[in-house]
Amino acid sequence: MRIVLFPRFRRLLLDIRLKSTAATSKMQVFTQKRNPITGSTEWDVQHEDYDYHQEIARSAFADMLHDTERNKKYHRALQLAIEKMHDAGKKANVLDIGTGTGLLSIMAVRCGADTVTACEAFKPMAECCSKILQRNGVADKITVIPKRSTDLTVGENGDMKEKANILVTEVFDTELIGEGALSTFAHAHQYLLEEECVVVPDSAVIYAQVVECPTLQKWNKLNDLADEDLKVILRTPQKMKDCAGSAAVHDVQLSQLPRHSFKELSDQIPVFYYDWSGRSPVDCRRTVKQQFTVTNTGRAQIVFMWWELNMDMEGKILLSCAPWWTHPDADLSSERPQDSIPWRDHWMQGVYYLPQEITVQKESDVTLVSCQDEYSLWFYLEDEKTKHKHYKRPICECGVHMALSRTHVSYLNDGKRSKKLLAQIKDDLVNDAIVLDLNGSSLLGLAAAKMGAKTVYILENTNLNIGILNDYIQANNLENVVILPDVTDELTEKVTNVVCDPNFSSAILPWENLKMAYLLYKYKSKLNESVKIVPESCELWAMPVEFQDLHKIRIPLGSCEGIDMTIFDDLVESSRIISDAEIEAQPLWEYPCKCGGLPRRLIEVNMNDLRVTYACDGDHTVADTESELSQPVNGFVVWATWSVGGKPTSAGPGEWPRVGERVIWDMHTRQAVKILKKSKIVSVTDKWSYQVACDLEKGQFNLNIDWAKEET
Repeated sequence: MRIVLFPRFRRLLLDIRLKSTAATSKMQVFTQKRNPITGSTEWDVQHEDYDYHQEIARSAFADMLHDTERNKKYHRALQLAIEKMHDAGKKANVLDIGTGTGLLSIMAVRCGADTVTACEAFKPMAECCSKILQRNGVADKITVIPKRSTDLTVGENGDMKEKANILVTEVFDTELIGEGALSTFAHAHQYLLEEECVVVPDSAVIYAQVVECPTLQKWNKLNDLADEDLKVILRTPQKMKDCAGSAAVHDVQLSQLPRHSFKELSDQIPVFYYDWSGRSPVDCRRTVKQQFTVTNTGRAQIVFMWWELNMDMEGKILLSCAPWWTHPDADLSSERPQDSIPWRDHWMQGVYYLPQEITVQKESDVTLVSCQDEYSLWFYLEDEKTKHKHYKRPICECGVHMALSRTHVSYLNDGKRSKKLLAQIKDDLVNDAIVLDLNGSSLLGLAAAKMGAKTVYILENTNLNIGILNDYIQANNLENVVILPDVTDELTEKVTNVVCDPNFSSAILPWENLKMAYLLYKYKSKLNESVKIVPESCELWAMPVEFQDLHKIRIPLGSCEGIDMTIFDDLVESSRIISDAEIEAQPLWEYPCKCGGLPRRLIEVNMNDLRVTYACDGDHTVADTESELSQPVNGFVVWATWSVGGKPTSAGPGEWPRVGERVIWDMHTRQAVKILKKSKIVSVTDKWSYQVACDLEKGQFNLNIDWAKEET
């Protein structure tokens, strides 16, 4: 959030600004950010150009330009398009929409294009592109225009002297059309391209597959909460079970989804065809009904979606984003066929949750209803018994899909974890128990109310979360629950049990769930010494790893398809330093990695013996024995492990990692990741260092992790 400084504040802030600009000519701006530990909004001083530096850093280090298959197939299709024009006795006049670094424009020049016009609306990137063209000796052959394609003019005094006869562009996302591809192509054909033109890519097809997948359904619907004996403790309100959910795509690396976790109920179905060439009009809104024969009996819950690009007019060059089991280039005989297809994070696969589940029988006929507007897709399913009055975009009416992230919903549905917490709470409850629940985005307090607590007080001040809690209270006939925005001294003196599901809906990074410790420290002076606390402690662990592919979102390009991209690397790195934290959250079950060294504990926070500050640092050897060395390392991972009843509950590896072997990660949480610029083969002398600082009174946490500096 950018803050405009009104005149009456300028004098007040002058001294601060002078200090912050002592070493630079750039001014600083105040931004607001929310502290996920305290829940309060805080002011932060940022670089004046923080906004666009953030945009550069977040988008530019993506793996797109590391996608060798994409680059080569664009290059070959451009080559064929230019040859086609030359064979017809015409000049090849190329328009590159959204040129970015200029990669495709340079390819066009190298393929013999007569003229190349490249447009790029983001001015810092357009300037970077011009420098890259200069560095690679093609600046005189490519005209860079810092505009959106829809703002380009054609004519003697226009941006382009004449219309182009070749268009090359990459304006696609996971949904294919989410970045405005439909309007981009439609406008280009109407105003910027000759009638007899060649477009790269020529066309596209969106595919869908209907599946049963209880694993992914955990990301969408809240299940009843059950204990270790499978007795239902808390029933999910009917309005949440019936809710159509959100139409927003859930983009997932489907190839990493365990194959046994879903059942195919249909073959792949081509649902939408897009002719980018201009030979047929582009529809910005349509609904398509297709009948298919069910391949397996099951519960139709989800539609998997992916797309393919036909890069050339003859359909010889195909670029597929299909998951491994239906990918045309997958080696199905290999041990891990998912590793035999190109990896990419800019184009994943889409998961769409059907508004209503339907049980379907093998070999029966069912109708898939596929809907599209200008930017997005959604799906319905119909059979003889199930018909829908309309096919509007599904809208959440239960609050869950608006209040909680999909990851948080899946966490609440993690029965293995919740059963441990419920069992411990049940053991700890005393007669006439007064329970304080510190996390209103969970269900533990409500469960305690059902398991015998006299009164449960839930700390929550977010309206959406309060609405969900009230729906559960009503659906489960609870009369012993009170929701409070804050806790009074009078209440804390009566509390016998404190519970806190250690996963707050506001938390992204693992240590942000230390909000539990922050709140406990805030109230601890008034709590009885005999109070029972669940969970009892939190440990943060770290481990060096070798990412199989994830590092591509951060590592520099250097050279891309023989084109010097170091100017781009320098821009992104300088922007990243200004705008991005070095450690980010990732769902590592989607991103394979191998253990590069032994896990090491960084810090432990005991909820029964809290201190105001925690500060520690140290060096760790990568491994304890020489046999565990010589592993490549290109990043570090940090996760939390919580103690429940004296037993660890990991939000990281599902089992203890072994050096050199693939790590199995918890699917219901995100881990913290630091990606290194360069991979390193570790030796017996290599160490990594860490520094941790935590202030529970202020709700602040800082972590740094890197290779240890060599002693001189």
